[in-house]
Amino acid sequence: MTLWVVDTGPLLFLAKVGHLDLLRRGADSVYIPQAVWQAVCAKPDTAYVQIEHATSAWLQVATVTNTEAVELLLADLDWGEAEAIVLAKTLKADYVLLDDLEARRFARRAGLRPVGTLGILLAARMRGEIPSLQFEIDRLQTLGFRATTELIKAVLQEAGE
Repeated sequence: MTLWVVDTGPLLFLAKVGHLDLLRRGADSVYIPQAVWQAVCAKPDTAYVQIEHATSAWLQVATVTNTEAVELLLADLDWGEAEAIVLAKTLKADYVLLDDLEARRFARRAGLRPVGTLGILLAARMRGEIPSLQFEIDRLQTLGFRATTELIKAVLQEAGE
């Protein structure tokens, strides 16, 4: 059984480009911490509607009980990232979805396997579920998604684009 924990950024970006379903296809269980759910609820837009629908079907909201670990991470990360890392560790998640570089570094140091929005889209492209990774990256960037030029080039090269 594959279990993923998702932070706010990847969750919102995938919803905004209409690919939230890639999370469900990639994992048997998908969790978001309460802090991520609160961040999503703070801006009730079309992404919120999709995510809310997912929470009634396959996306699970979980409360993080190890608040001390979260507090320690808050010195360097935001609330959603900190809770996502702690929840992923607690649930022994196969992957934790984070876009922030510093959060990904913390996740690796905690023994977790971080993946970002681009990683999810790359995997979908490799499975033939999306026709163009470049098109999806362009869409993400119009929504405020940021990644280094080097990372984008590497992901596109991996996809054969």
